[in-house]
Amino acid sequence: MSCAVSGNPAPHVTWYRNNISVNTDTNYLISNTCGVCSMLILRVGPKDNSEYKVIAENQHGRAECTTKLTVRE
Repeated sequence: MSCAVSGNPAPHVTWYRNNISVNTDTNYLISNTCGVCSMLILRVGPKDNSEYKVIAENQHGRAECTTKLTVRE
């Protein structure tokens, strides 16, 4: 999953699965390159069926986006 993020100062970006941060979870690879923030799920399976949300925030405000992932076998 990816999103474009910009702001001054640069926003802090946090990814969530069912409202729990996954930024430090080893099953997710999180990157932020040139304003494109991405979350890659490693070893994806039916257990990953969930609602995912990304929040970007700095001292001027916040923005968020939510999506639902359905994994089919």
